[in-house]
Amino acid sequence: MKHSLSLALQHYFPLVGKLTWSPQCTAPEIVYVDGDSISFTVVESNFSFHHLCGNHPRNANEFSPLNTPLLPRSSTTGEIIYPLLAMRVTLFPNSGICVGLSISHAVSDAMTAGHFMKLWTLFCNNLEQETTSLFSHLLPSFDRTTIIKPPGIDTTYLNFLENINISQQSFLLPTTPTYFGHDKVVATFIMDLPKIKKLKKWVRSRIIEINKKEPSFNISTLVVTCAYVWVCLIKALGGDNSREHLAIPMDCRAHLDPALPETYFGNCVLCCFATTNKEDLVGEDGIVIAVEVIGKAIHTLGKSVFDDLHNFLDKFFSLASERLFVVGGSPKLGAYDLSFGWGRPKKIDYISATTALGYITLFECGDDGYKGLEIGIAMEKAEMDAFTSFFEDSLNNLPGQNSSSMARLSKI
Repeated sequence: MKHSLSLALQHYFPLVGKLTWSPQCTAPEIVYVDGDSISFTVVESNFSFHHLCGNHPRNANEFSPLNTPLLPRSSTTGEIIYPLLAMRVTLFPNSGICVGLSISHAVSDAMTAGHFMKLWTLFCNNLEQETTSLFSHLLPSFDRTTIIKPPGIDTTYLNFLENINISQQSFLLPTTPTYFGHDKVVATFIMDLPKIKKLKKWVRSRIIEINKKEPSFNISTLVVTCAYVWVCLIKALGGDNSREHLAIPMDCRAHLDPALPETYFGNCVLCCFATTNKEDLVGEDGIVIAVEVIGKAIHTLGKSVFDDLHNFLDKFFSLASERLFVVGGSPKLGAYDLSFGWGRPKKIDYISATTALGYITLFECGDDGYKGLEIGIAMEKAEMDAFTSFFEDSLNNLPGQNSSSMARLSKI
């Protein structure tokens, strides 16, 4: 694993670099120097591998030993530097192996990280072979010459950093807000294909019934799943806030003009924001309303990703000061296709999301023949019990459905 990792990093060398802000530079930069390295830790655990791989509620603290955090440190010249990548491999004797990846969004988004992991596993499976023809489609593209940035965007973002007290003199980045507690649990819920088809069909018919016309956006699997989970979360968590917000990341490579290659190296993600009244979301047609605001938000951002870029960070932090749910991961990453030679992963978990309130993680289902989505949620146990009840029951109590139509739909 170490040898194949070194081969993959030769192509993804910026991941071995450091994020810093030197006195000579007007902005933070990623610096790679020949000979740089990453942290690669191998440990053994006697904890239950099968327990951690389950979908049932598990204590969030049980996941913390599986990853190596990216902690800042001082360089020899006194500058604060941040590592960008760290690996931790945990062996569970006679049970399995956990490969933990910590990667900074300053250098990479999930698409880049996914291509890097695929290249690593490809090398691991083919160390004795000539693999050039096998991995050429995974080589990163570092070309940024075609990206036409909005005028003044660099200054806008530097001013934003200054406003939150991040500067060359004080280069201390905020960490993800944690939500640890003895009762904090993480669980995985399955949205299988019959449920998705049923929800899509019902949502479309309700939109036509209410608006007297076809929806103007795509009622996709992502849209209906996010809407359903969002509404269940709001009902489970309660609270006295009047507005609710959901941030959904969008890979913008294909939406730029000209489009960037799929293997573009870097962070090419923006969030679209869905906002509406809480009262509407917990009402009879809350799922339909959630689908509409999410679908329209994705459609609008997809048409022109740079339109509101100057205000993106201000908007994100402003909504985060209220109640903002954030979607992480993506079913398009093909995370369960990774194999170091031992077969498909038994479970993929987004560990950093288990330490932050308001994260929803989405991956494709790990079972080969089980089409659908895996949804990861973390919260207090009492809240998890409430969410589980809403998640399991809401689909069986959709407005306008009678028992016979429900029976028919369940067989789709």
